[in-house]
Amino acid sequence: MIKILYKYIVKNFIKIFIFTTLAFSVVVIISQLLGKINFYMENKATFGIIIVHILTNAPEWLVQALPIATLLALLFSLGSLAKRNEITAMKAAGINMWHVISLFLTIGFIIGIADFACREFIVPKTTVYNRKIDTEKIKKEKVSIQADFYNQIIALKNNVRLTVGHLDIKTNTMENVVFERYNKDFELKRLVLAEKADWENGSWVLKNGVMRGSESDFLDEVYFKTYNSNINVTPEDITFKDPPYNSMNIADFNKYINQLKIFGQSVIKARITLNTRFASVFSHVIVMMIGIPFALGFRRRINIIFNFLAALSATFMYWATQAVTTSFGKNLILSPFMAAWLPNFIFLGIGVYLLVKVKK
Repeated sequence: MIKILYKYIVKNFIKIFIFTTLAFSVVVIISQLLGKINFYMENKATFGIIIVHILTNAPEWLVQALPIATLLALLFSLGSLAKRNEITAMKAAGINMWHVISLFLTIGFIIGIADFACREFIVPKTTVYNRKIDTEKIKKEKVSIQADFYNQIIALKNNVRLTVGHLDIKTNTMENVVFERYNKDFELKRLVLAEKADWENGSWVLKNGVMRGSESDFLDEVYFKTYNSNINVTPEDITFKDPPYNSMNIADFNKYINQLKIFGQSVIKARITLNTRFASVFSHVIVMMIGIPFALGFRRRINIIFNFLAALSATFMYWATQAVTTSFGKNLILSPFMAAWLPNFIFLGIGVYLLVKVKK
C-alpha cells in the first residue's frame, strides 16, 4: 500500500514539476528573444542561428528556474492532497506523515543532484558554445587573446617567487626576470637576475644574467649566459584568464583558482562560487522543508493564499540571505565556506522547527 501511495505522490509531483519548469523556461526564452531581437536584426542573424543561440542558453536558464519550480510543484502537489483531505485519509489509515515528508525531502535531494550535474557537465559546454556562436556566427568578430603581460609577480611552490617585466605567450619568452628562492624562515637564499628567459624542453631557461647565493655564501655572484631555473610551469598555466563562472566545471574552477594564486590575485570570489555550487545541492531540500508545512495548511480555502504567499516569502528570504552572506564573504567578513553554506544552516534549523510543528 505504501508503495502505491509513494508512486501516486511522486507521479503528481513530477507532472507539476515538469510543467512549471518548462513554463518558466519558455517565459525566459521568450523574454530573452524579445530583449535581443534588435541585436539579432542588427547583426543579420539567420533564423537557425537565433534558435541555436537561444537554445544553448536554455540549460543555464533551466537550472536557475529549478528552485522555484521545485517549490511550486511541492505546494501544488502536496497542497492538493491536503485540500482534498487525502492527508487526513492517510493519517486515518495509520500512515505516519514523516514517511510522506521524507519522500519529498528525498525528491528535493535528487533534484539537487540533477542541478549539480547539469551545472557541472552541461551548462559549461553549452555556455562556451553559445559564446562561440555569439562571436563567430552573429557578431563575426575574431576573439582576441591576450598575449602580453607586464609587471607580473608569480608565487610558485617551494618558496619561490618569480617577477617578470614582460611575458609574451606567443613567443614563450620573458624579459627582465627576477628569480627569488626563500627558506622556510622566509630568508632570501638565492637571487637570480636575468635579461630574458625562454621556454625550452619543459622549463624556463634564464639568459644573460647574474646569480647571487650559494651553499657557502649568499654574497657570491656568478654571471651566466644560460641558467636552467627548473621552473616547469608552462606559459599557458601562468596566463591569467577571467572566464565566466558558468562556463567552468569543478576541474576548471580549481585550475582557475591556482592561476589566481600564481598571479597574486584574490581567490575569495571564485572560492565562494565554488562552495555555492556544492551548497546548491541541498538548496532544493531546504526549499522542500520550508514549503511542506505551508502546503499542509492548504486544507482550508481561507488559508491557501496566505500559506502560498508565506511559503514564497520564506523561500525568497532564503535566497536573499544567500545574497547577503555572499556579500559578506566578498568583503572578508565571512569565510568562503560560511558565505556559501550559512544560509543552508540557518534555514535548515528553521525548516526543522517548522516540520516539528506539523501535526503528524
